[in-house]
Amino acid sequence: MKLLNLFKVEALKYFLELKRYFFNTVSSLLSIYIIFLAYFFGFKFMGGPNMDTGKLDVFIVGYIMWMFALISFQSNSYLIYDEMQKGTFEQLYLCSMGIETSILFRMFMDLIFSFIFNGIIFYLTMLTTGRYFSIPFLKIFIPLMISLPSLWGLGYIFGGLTLIYKKTVSFLQIMQFAIIVLVAVDAYPLNFFSFLPFSAGATTVQGIINFKETFPLSWFFFLSAISLFYYFVGLALFRYFLKRAKKQNLLGQY
Repeated sequence: MKLLNLFKVEALKYFLELKRYFFNTVSSLLSIYIIFLAYFFGFKFMGGPNMDTGKLDVFIVGYIMWMFALISFQSNSYLIYDEMQKGTFEQLYLCSMGIETSILFRMFMDLIFSFIFNGIIFYLTMLTTGRYFSIPFLKIFIPLMISLPSLWGLGYIFGGLTLIYKKTVSFLQIMQFAIIVLVAVDAYPLNFFSFLPFSAGATTVQGIINFKETFPLSWFFFLSAISLFYYFVGLALFRYFLKRAKKQNLLGQY
């Protein structure tokens, strides 16, 4: 019952903030769409009139995957940063169900939001570019869901660093561009890039949507193993930084 109540409170808080700061929510949608237009038409201009449409398709899907990855990474890293800046992290830490449970519920809400948000962006990009995709939702849902925890793990690491060093927003912004690399590299068949967080999952989704590829069951076990590895490593490092911050009396400090 306590878990259910905590989930209800976190969900209510999340959607009340979206409603209260509705202008910011809509502005975020428009800014991401405008950035896409700038990238897309710049990419198309450089490719010339005879540019292979397949490359455009890869670009469009890659951009949406970047958005998914970015929201997943930020769901806990920016959450912790924001709580520290507002001076409310110590209150979050004192949650009777534990801070990790509270963060987990917020990540779940971010996941729901990212599907809605990126669905709108994806539809707008198809209208703009005239490139329409037949999306096998179940096929891409599975690799997405088993790959996203690796980014949550990265978020935990940088959230933990925020507990110690406080102002890490510049480094978090750099990570936005590092995530582009994770999404862009070709991680199939098995190679060095396959062991990077989320890269194998992004390649899998690209292959399913753009090239109608099929993947063996063993590949999905590999995706799960890599994703869980980064998640638990990130969680362990977050606990270490949390313990260190508590010992140094840094939880309530700006």
